[in-house]
Amino acid sequence: MAFSAQQTKRMQVVIVAAIAIVVAAIAFVVLSGAFAPRPASDADAAQTSTSSDATASGASDEHDMSHVDANYTSTIEQLQAQYDADPTNPSTLLQLANGYFDWGAAAQQVAATDEDGKHVVDLFNQAIARYDDYLEDNPGSKSVEVDRAICIFYTGDVDRAISTLEEFVAQDDTFGPAWANLGMFYESEERIDDARAAYEHAIETDPDDAYGVLTYAQQRLDALNGA
Repeated sequence: MAFSAQQTKRMQVVIVAAIAIVVAAIAFVVLSGAFAPRPASDADAAQTSTSSDATASGASDEHDMSHVDANYTSTIEQLQAQYDADPTNPSTLLQLANGYFDWGAAAQQVAATDEDGKHVVDLFNQAIARYDDYLEDNPGSKSVEVDRAICIFYTGDVDRAISTLEEFVAQDDTFGPAWANLGMFYESEERIDDARAAYEHAIETDPDDAYGVLTYAQQRLDALNGA
């Protein structure tokens, strides 16, 4: 089943995010979280004006967890109400699942405390539950299967995420985004040979770079090979 335009955009966003996650995993031995930029030196920090500090503080406040939650809560509530009114509508259920996915991804970028981290995991678990419901009545959606695996990965259950995509590609080895994300999962676990093989499969299955897979996979291969 081919991606819709919206799903293609979602996968391209996921792949871009994956690059940052892998780099963070390699450099800091973490899989998620945001790192605030620091001044180049103490002298630079001392020269920062009070007005600049206030501006920076205000910008930060606009991107904290409370603002992320506020941005998504009303949309999720509306989608949930629509689904409750008509639970036979698969489109609404998928929008609800994707809404939790997007909320979790946004929350992950600003997570700064253990409580924030638990909130992020809960959001991705909410997405997984709704993807499960969707797939129960609509099996065979490749993009949904991959999105679900990505959510599992972001909950921290990397082994389960890997096994999920391994089972997927064993049944259908033609979907580039599955291979690209499997490579990213392997790389996060320092399974470098497996990651290389997955990225090579990704390139083979997306020669026209329709999903941005070829670009991403080649970048990761170059990085792994020290190019």
